[in-house]
Amino acid sequence: MEIKYDKHKDEWDRCTSNLERVKIAEAWLEDGTLDKWRHERMLFGLNALITGENTWLTVGDGRYGTDANYILKNGDQAHATDMSDKLLKIGSKLGFINSSGEENAENLSFEDESFDYVLIKEAFHHCPRAWIALHEAFRVCRKGVVLIEPNDIYAKKGIRKTITKKVKLILKLLKGKKKFNQGYGFETVGNFIYSINQREIEKFLLGMHYRHVAFKKINDFYLNGGELIKLNSKNFKDILKIQLMKKSIMILNLFTFLGFEDSTILSAILFKEAPDNETIEKLRKFKWDYNILPKNPYI
Repeated sequence: MEIKYDKHKDEWDRCTSNLERVKIAEAWLEDGTLDKWRHERMLFGLNALITGENTWLTVGDGRYGTDANYILKNGDQAHATDMSDKLLKIGSKLGFINSSGEENAENLSFEDESFDYVLIKEAFHHCPRAWIALHEAFRVCRKGVVLIEPNDIYAKKGIRKTITKKVKLILKLLKGKKKFNQGYGFETVGNFIYSINQREIEKFLLGMHYRHVAFKKINDFYLNGGELIKLNSKNFKDILKIQLMKKSIMILNLFTFLGFEDSTILSAILFKEAPDNETIEKLRKFKWDYNILPKNPYI
């Protein structure tokens, strides 16, 4: 059976040939941008696991290895991978990362338990066989897998969330946007957006008789052109855009707090071994919700 993968390889090629895309791609290497601020908000929770001694594999890290770079800057070792190593080679040459390779998330070439942790950030939802990719990540880790992905806001029911979804659907239709039943969506590179939810992650672990898991939720808001805006910019238009992004996140936080909407991003740590007390304390410090799932009474 032919497996259709998205067009990310073509996208990374455009990042070295199309002048507009080159400008945006090169900004991924810079600190202090609005886009970097967004991504580091998502990655911040990793600090609960970074000790200076752990090894990490990053999957779907094709933007020069930006996820691996974050881990390296904070003290652990990281090997960056993607279906295309086009930009990873450039990241290595620039010293942005120090280890990388081309890998298919659904068929990793590494031996079992080759790394302490595996990080999949905003790449799981690109996989045509996402759960195979997660099994592969779980196979090659020793301690756990970290997922940072779009939250399936349609998974939870409730009158307030139902009202919000209906209003958003009406607004989309009024703007002439195409409706996708039940909130299903696709990205321009060709992939179906395989969003995750807490219960599916718990079932994944319980099916293999693992019980330790942690979750962290945040809201995110993407602003077109944020890659080219410096946080310390004195330009009036840039300042307005920075405020727009931060105020939008504040509004999303309020809607989440009131129960009208779920968070846009769900992070999960799927532990292969029970974390020690020191790690559990660090998880709490970085606002992770750590849980021990029910024990199977028949084994």
